[in-house]
This record gives sequence, structure tokens and C-alpha cells, in this order.
Amino acid sequence: MKKYLLKDYINLLKKEELIEEIPINFDNLENIEIEKIAHNSKEVTNHTLYICKGLNYKPSYLEEAIHNGAIFYIAERNNVTNSNFPHVIVRDIRKSLAAISCMFYDFPAQKINMIGLTGTKGKSTTAYYIKSILDNYMKKHNLPDTAILSSIDTYDGKNLKESLITSPESIDLQEHIRNSVDCNMQNFVMEVSSQALKLARVHDVYYKIGAFLNISEDHISSIEHPNFDDYFESKLKFFNQVETACVNLDADFIDTILEHSKKAKKVVTFSTKNKNADVYGFNIQKQGHDAISFRVKAPYFEQDMLLTMPGLFNVENALAAISIAICMQIPFSDIYEGLKVARASR
Repeated sequence: MKKYLLKDYINLLKKEELIEEIPINFDNLENIEIEKIAHNSKEVTNHTLYICKGLNYKPSYLEEAIHNGAIFYIAERNNVTNSNFPHVIVRDIRKSLAAISCMFYDFPAQKINMIGLTGTKGKSTTAYYIKSILDNYMKKHNLPDTAILSSIDTYDGKNLKESLITSPESIDLQEHIRNSVDCNMQNFVMEVSSQALKLARVHDVYYKIGAFLNISEDHISSIEHPNFDDYFESKLKFFNQVETACVNLDADFIDTILEHSKKAKKVVTFSTKNKNADVYGFNIQKQGHDAISFRVKAPYFEQDMLLTMPGLFNVENALAAISIAICMQIPFSDIYEGLKVARASR
């Protein structure tokens, strides 16, 4: 993995117009190679670039970071508590952290197919549908399986662990993507939460394909989103970083969603109600207690599908996965077989 110099990070922040002020000259440090980045002072070692971030940030954290070996720090103006130590002042510490994380791990999201899912419900199930489809296809071609980052668990080729949060902090996210790239994985499927979008955890991450599943009132609180408008606006930011957008025409507020989806280069629609959708699911029937059959009309096939998971609502999740697979030109047989054996957890 390529290592970058301090001046490279500063130039990146300049390019993204995130630097507000460079208070002191640090020419003597510009060519120092950054060995580590951290926003937890206890994790700082020699040659660390320290990022002053957090609602409960204290000046003592910066002093601890300096003591542990930090050579430079980045902070918003109100967190500059040591003006004599080399630093820059940024306008948005969260975006700065995300940008720096991308560079530290050598921009791994540019080296793998990033597939993002957002919506109020169904993200985890859809993520595992997609993973099952892609794994089925990749196995036939003797290629690595698919990385996944969901609210259930995280698998990046090197680690498999239970997830504690839907979308992790940007440093952790970039590490997972880097691990997947190092393992020669070709696809990375992840849930993208409203908090990840609002708090810039996925800033500078661009998705080859992104699906907007649905929207309803949720996560409304003093901690996450003060009202529905804030929640919805956070979700809609997703389209700013998606190349091909898959959109559920059955979602509430679909007119607003479709208007924002125009930011993507291409839009693919799916539905169980609108026959004009690019991917249309119909003739939905229960098969016993734990299976569902339905027919799909899509750009290059019209075939019956089978889900061996209960819940008629899962048909919408399956259509989202089918839409993504079609965008990736996955053959029908792999889509069918992948969905048939898919489960929403390991």
C-alpha cells in the first residue's frame, strides 16, 4: 500500500476546500511520511496525523496525542488548544477525517466495485441477497467472494465479525475496503445509513451502483435526526455519490426521490406495482410457510423466481438485488440460484 507524505494530505484538504487557515509554517515537516492516522489519542504512535474530532473532545486529548508521538494535528477552530504545535484549521472535521482516511488507505474504494444500499427498511436483507447472487457467480469463475458491511456483520476478506453499527466511522470503513482490495475481492456491498450520510462517514466514497429502497419515519430523535425532513434530506445525499441508481418506484415520496436520482449517470427502476419499471415483479405467491414465488420482467429475461425466506415484503428487497445484478450483467441463472439460497445472516 502506498504511503503518503504530510504535504499530500494538506494538498488533498486544499483541493477539497476544507482548509480554513494554516496558522504556522511547517515546511520542515512537509516531506515526513505519515505512518498512522487517528482520532483517538490513545491510539497515537510516532509519525501519527491526529484528527481532533468528537462531541466530547477535550484539550487533554490533544496533549496526550502529542505525548504519544503525533507530529501534526487537524482541528476545527474551536478545538485548536495548542496553537504552537504544527496544525491546520479546517471547516469540517468530519469531511476532513473521511478524506484523510481515503488517502491513508490509498483510495481503496476506487479499486473495487462499491455497491451501496440506503433506505429505512430492508437494507440487510437486500445486502445478503446481493452477496448470495454475486458469490454464486464468482464461485463459478473461481474468483473471491463478496465483501459485506451490514448492520448484522462485517466481512472484508480478512475479518468476519458482528457489526456494532450500520455504517462505521470513516477510518474503519476505509480499512475494511482496503482489506477487501488486498484480498483481491471485486465487490463490496454495504448498507449506507442516514447517519453515515449526515455525518460524512462515507464522504469521498463513490458507489458504482446504489439502491434507494424506501423511506418512512424512523431514527427521529435528539440523537440522530430532529425531524423527518432532516432524516429524508440525509438519505437523499446518497445520490450525490452514485454512478448508477436503482430506485424503488413503490417508495413513499417517490417524486422527490426520482428528482434527486437524476444526479446519477443512470437510473434503473424496480416495482411490484408499476408495469413500466425496468424490473417488474408480479404474480407474487406464497409457497408453503417459508417460500415465495414471483415472476420478474427485466431487460434481458422474464422468468419465475423463488425466495426461501418468509415475508412478502422481501420481494421488494429481491427486486432491488435483481436490479443491481442486472446492472452488473450477472446471468439469470446466477441471480435465480443466488436468491434461492440467500439468507439475511450467517
